[in-house]
Amino acid sequence: MNFCKVAKIDKHIDMKKIIVLGSSKSVDDFASIIAETKNVEISGYFDPDDSMNYDMFGDFIKSIEIIQRGDIFIIGEKAENIDLGVVSQMIKFGKHIFVEGFRNWSLFETEQLEKLRIESQTTFQFSNTLFGLPIFTTAQQFVKKPRFIKLEKHCQAPKPGYFEQWIFQQMVQELDLICRLMDCGIRHISARPMFLFGEHTDLLNIHIEFDNDAICHVSLGRAIPESIHSLKIYQHEKLFHVDFSQNQLTESRLASRNDQLSLDISAIAHQSTDPSEIITLERSIMPYDARKMEFRNFLENIDKKLTPLTNLSHLQSVADLCEVICEKVKRRYQTV
Repeated sequence: MNFCKVAKIDKHIDMKKIIVLGSSKSVDDFASIIAETKNVEISGYFDPDDSMNYDMFGDFIKSIEIIQRGDIFIIGEKAENIDLGVVSQMIKFGKHIFVEGFRNWSLFETEQLEKLRIESQTTFQFSNTLFGLPIFTTAQQFVKKPRFIKLEKHCQAPKPGYFEQWIFQQMVQELDLICRLMDCGIRHISARPMFLFGEHTDLLNIHIEFDNDAICHVSLGRAIPESIHSLKIYQHEKLFHVDFSQNQLTESRLASRNDQLSLDISAIAHQSTDPSEIITLERSIMPYDARKMEFRNFLENIDKKLTPLTNLSHLQSVADLCEVICEKVKRRYQTV
């Protein structure tokens, strides 16, 4: 394990020691942010993906020694060899954990971690997801009671036997956004893969009906044009287009209400409505450093014992949803 030399500090200051699980690059990503933040310092880092560390990180005694050296653990985005048992021990020892990106943990595993977190009263926060981006934070200020959400995303087809991992990797953050926007239970889910260019899943269509009668339709795969990654949110008399690939947020509405109570979804989606009848505004996106904002929010959550904006309960929800989608698909298409 690599430890940094630190200056002598005032014993009266409650200085929290941070250990980064990841490469030296992960340390560099956070070094400037931590240097600007009071009462925290990087104690060292440990790369679980380094072949020299495999046995060390899996050894119970060695992992406990590492855990006892820090108060806060940052799990870097690129770190892959993260043992769930070690994460559980961190929580049991009362350590606070900051994870970059959602982890592909099952619903059962996530529930077990949440039980431990509740017992230890520690802070467990996910960061570096679409939810924390300025574009979505801005969109949330305008979106009210969406009735229809359409998600389109280009990605490569899943390799045979890796459908579950593909679903999680490509959809977990987007499903998190959709669930938060709808903010209600799910009534029905249907999912169907399409094989257009061979034996691989070229397009996955997912249809979700919510308890409030709202609907979401997802189209995912390489049949979607390249660079497309967008969320269209239809609500009463307004359409919001969140374009993640271009980092653009637009709001559209009809120029005249007449007797129409809501936007014609199909007409606008296919651009068959007269353009002069539609007013489109480009919304300014709030400028801020998402990584710095989320980390400072994490420290505030620790000090004030607040619930993080993205936590284990959100991973539970989307992990459950991913499992249902996989079950729906594999029940009818066992070859995926």
